[in-house]
Amino acid sequence: MTKFKLGVDNCFGVKRWPEPEAWLEIIKEKLKLDIVEFDSDFLDPLFISEKVSYKVADEIKKAAKSSGVLLHNYFTGEMTHCVNLISHPDRRIRKYGIKWVKKAIKLASKLGVKGIGGHFDTIPSSGLKDEKKFKYYKDLIVDSFIHFSELAYNEGHKLLMLEQMYSPSEIPYTIKQTYELLDKINEKSKILVSPVIDVGHTCCQNFPHSPEDRDPYCWLREFGSVAEVVHLHQTTSTESCHWHFSDNYNSEGIIEAEKVLDTLNKSGAKEIYLILEIFFPLNMNDSQVISEMIETVNYWKGYIL
Repeated sequence: MTKFKLGVDNCFGVKRWPEPEAWLEIIKEKLKLDIVEFDSDFLDPLFISEKVSYKVADEIKKAAKSSGVLLHNYFTGEMTHCVNLISHPDRRIRKYGIKWVKKAIKLASKLGVKGIGGHFDTIPSSGLKDEKKFKYYKDLIVDSFIHFSELAYNEGHKLLMLEQMYSPSEIPYTIKQTYELLDKINEKSKILVSPVIDVGHTCCQNFPHSPEDRDPYCWLREFGSVAEVVHLHQTTSTESCHWHFSDNYNSEGIIEAEKVLDTLNKSGAKEIYLILEIFFPLNMNDSQVISEMIETVNYWKGYIL
């Protein structure tokens, strides 16, 4: 039987509750959770100076420990998803994408997390139209992750994770490609690089794919035994919605808690961190956000605990 650990990405609090004591209080006292995936938008390694970010990271680490909350991993947020980072076609700019990841690895160690994860690149359209260019970018991603794994190892990390996405510009986006990419990386990586499966990132209908690539339960079955983290949100089959698990969204969405847990059990997974990754529009007020998050947590606890 798989051991399930329910946690939350604190992305739901970005912009609303930047103070550590605020989001920690919501997570611990209102949501009754004690596992957090730390969104990098709260503490960016390049936007904020090293001196300040390290000091703030130490303060957050102490505050989390005092609250009885485990900071499990440091995960890329929305800021990094808006840029090409390590796949930028201009080498002068790409070096800062690589620098971002390197600094993020160091910053994550200051937070005391187990490791770092996310998506660190977007291949430009010019790189998708030319087979040689596409291979160049794929090789660049592989080589970069091998290098990152060594840096992570030296920082004492136990975890380096690559999230599956939903378009050819953000690889891996198919099951076959995920196997190929991770196999190449892990041939030479210093620590195991594992996939993060997001149940909404199976919406690649506008690009070449197999029927299995569009099925979140196929992804869970294929990678449940090697993934440490699964991102949960209610979603449809045509877009990555990041909805909360309320009755109205559950009637529209394709994610069922019982089916998710059963699939992961059958995958051979020993232990999985189920991380709620819920986004809210800014036109929702604070009480609405907290209410919907509580309903979401209660929905999953009804099946896990």
